[in-house]
Amino acid sequence: MRVETTINADIFEAMLIDQMLFSDHGAFRSLLKEISQSDAKKCIFNLSGLKSIDSSGLGMFMIALDEARKSEWTLTIKSPQGHVKSLLVLGRFDKLLNIEA
Repeated sequence: MRVETTINADIFEAMLIDQMLFSDHGAFRSLLKEISQSDAKKCIFNLSGLKSIDSSGLGMFMIALDEARKSEWTLTIKSPQGHVKSLLVLGRFDKLLNIEA
């Protein structure tokens, strides 16, 4: 997984690129720490460049949701595509997360 981040006012956006796998867990935890330390009020995970995700990657979104609640920022998943979008729907993540097309 590659990550490109931007902060605009109180919005932290992280573009997740390529694959999101179990091996990315440490990097993802570091990203969550960076978001929480930024004092952002909203975080957007832009998935338009994410080509695949495994079950651990899906679980990382649940960890992010928990961290968002603890640190009082909102979480939005933006622009999932193809396989990633299908897995989010099949796993009913749209019932737990705010997912924008």
